[in-house]
Amino acid sequence: MALSGMRGLSVFISDIRNCQNKELERLRVDKELGNIRTRFKNEKGLAPYEKKKYVWKMLYIFMLGYDVDFGHMEAVSLISAPKYPEKQVGYIVTACLINENHDFLRLAINTVRNDIIGRNETFQCLALTLVGNIGGRDFSESLAPDVQKLLISSSARPLVRKKAALCLLRLYRKNPDVVNVDGWSDRMAQLLDERDLGVLTSSMSLFVSLVSNNHEAYWSCIPKCVRVLERLVRNQDIPQEYTYYGIPSPWLQVCELLPSYIFLLIVVGHHICPMVTQ
Repeated sequence: MALSGMRGLSVFISDIRNCQNKELERLRVDKELGNIRTRFKNEKGLAPYEKKKYVWKMLYIFMLGYDVDFGHMEAVSLISAPKYPEKQVGYIVTACLINENHDFLRLAINTVRNDIIGRNETFQCLALTLVGNIGGRDFSESLAPDVQKLLISSSARPLVRKKAALCLLRLYRKNPDVVNVDGWSDRMAQLLDERDLGVLTSSMSLFVSLVSNNHEAYWSCIPKCVRVLERLVRNQDIPQEYTYYGIPSPWLQVCELLPSYIFLLIVVGHHICPMVTQ
């Protein structure tokens, strides 16, 4: 949490830390919540700095374990701010305070989509992180196609594509019926040729989930998995930062083995008891 230049926020945090007991802390929190509520209710046109400061305070109070039952609209409105400091606060606080069933979340869908399809990579990452953290049917129905396009985009940087893969995985796990991944075997085969290990690891997590739900569509990807394993284990063709205690990217190795293991169980189960695969 950035405190630079926010004296009011720094003072509030210091007051909380200096409270001698829980009762004094609660009184200080109640006082601050009353002040924030009054400012949001009575003072129209708050400066971006003031709104950002009050929203940070709300998040800090929420992290202390207190209920925050107002100010959600102010947090969501910061997502549409044109500058990064306000937009960052809006995305972070919204992701923490609002769940997938909250009514205010629908108000942010258009802004989030504009950030995802826009050209600002920083805003794209903020939007993908929010969608991935919250999930929800509304996000899945409205944003999943744009996230899919971003994942397979040749112009997007690896950091953005990595977040897009994890975001799509979250949406698919929450609402597989509204995320259209039909005919994605060719797309997944292309993603398994990815050289960037961050994108490859994230894509493999998505691949494992897809295989678990529809194994028949992805048989052709098995040779690609074997080649990736060969690249990791035999050739050790990876950057040094992906080596953990001498093991080349153990997380990716586990992800690579899971689809093969699933296919093996299906084949064995089919031969032993055909009803297993029916």
